[in-house]
Amino acid sequence: MLPARKEAGLNECPNCRNTLIGDQERGEILCSRCGFVATDQGIDAGNEFRQFDFEERSKRMRVGQPASIAIHDYGLSTEISGDSRDSHGRFLDPYNRQNAQRMQKWQRRIRTSAQGERSLANALTKISEAAGQLRLPDAIVEEASHIFRKSAKQSVSKSKSIAGMAAASLYLACRRKTVNRSLKEIAKATGTQERAAARYYRLLVSEVEVHYLPPPSVQKYISKLVNKEKINPRVERLALDLADRATESEISSGKTPAGLAAAYVYIASVLCSEHIPQREIAEIAEVTEVTVRNRCREILEKFTIRHKPKAILP
Repeated sequence: MLPARKEAGLNECPNCRNTLIGDQERGEILCSRCGFVATDQGIDAGNEFRQFDFEERSKRMRVGQPASIAIHDYGLSTEISGDSRDSHGRFLDPYNRQNAQRMQKWQRRIRTSAQGERSLANALTKISEAAGQLRLPDAIVEEASHIFRKSAKQSVSKSKSIAGMAAASLYLACRRKTVNRSLKEIAKATGTQERAAARYYRLLVSEVEVHYLPPPSVQKYISKLVNKEKINPRVERLALDLADRATESEISSGKTPAGLAAAYVYIASVLCSEHIPQREIAEIAEVTEVTVRNRCREILEKFTIRHKPKAILP
């Protein structure tokens, strides 16, 4: 129940002079004391959809696209359509078509008139394109855009490679959101060298990121290897069981998670009679065959593996 709006001229009941209230479910304005109905079949001026937070409300509003931090002007500027039609849907004549094309050109120039805006627009476009190639969710794009904007505000990205800073921001966003993507994959998607992307990533970690980011877990690497190679799920379950039982041992300290994951997957594939070559697992994990062999030898020397009860004993 809500008080009746005064602009409607129905703020008092004509019978008992009590304040009128509104019933939103029935669309009525009535008196709570005598029950007099002043207005029925009222028009609901609210939204016709349900929303539970600000983000969901912004996405469902039909007054234009929601504001996005992944766009250099937050998506608030207008854009002239390029279909060469008027408001009635008719095609423009050659003279007006030329004027429309000229306005489109100047409108694009005005949106990125300053040097900083052009650099920001190029970097955010590069982040969105790379995220599309890697099939990353929108939350990663928003986080990477926020990181790049923060670095630009602190003058960290000044006089730096746009592609390199975009790759570093995207990789840092993946690390924050615990999305397992390697720096090599992101550098390839952005068209930059892995060494340059790693250098810019270290710069962001030292200048922009103040919290410690732990490396991805071995379990995440195991799931990634199994999904990329489309290995039998039995191998994944056994490899995860081996990794869980050996997590607290000293074998995992100072070791690359990718190498350990490759070793667990290879051992599990042998126990499950899958017999996947070490070369294929090493290529997917982006490590060498020597690393896989060394990790397998260390695991087998440290633990006794029993296949039937599915246990790994120290």
